[in-house]
Amino acid sequence: MQLLGSFSEFTKRVVSAARLGRLPKHDIKKLERLLNRTGKRNTILAKGILSALSAGGASDQDINRFSDLLEKANHRITEDKEPFTEPEKKEIGELFKRAYVSIKAANWFASQIDELVAEEIEEFIKGKRSVVIPTKKFETV
Repeated sequence: MQLLGSFSEFTKRVVSAARLGRLPKHDIKKLERLLNRTGKRNTILAKGILSALSAGGASDQDINRFSDLLEKANHRITEDKEPFTEPEKKEIGELFKRAYVSIKAANWFASQIDELVAEEIEEFIKGKRSVVIPTKKFETV
């Protein structure tokens, strides 16, 4: 199954299908909260990875190659295969290393990626959404 569009569109489709299937209201609310929480986590992870790569000085070429690797990973995931091949995992490690992001982070990323996170990151890379890091405002008393 290939996802069409963003995570929020995926969420709408799942909730709509649940309603059509006559899922009880309290279960629909639980499902909506779960999907919203997952969406926020995916967004935070995507922003964190791209911010780390950008702050580390990853080149546009590296960011574009990372996007290509994510796209390939998405296709493999939909075919029930491992997202990255061993050479691609090494390449991700090199991309992260050039951006001064730890190898541990690269290995964790390569093993934890799923289609929804990959789509989220791709949206940011391709400019469909902007990477904005929220700041907390504090009031002085």
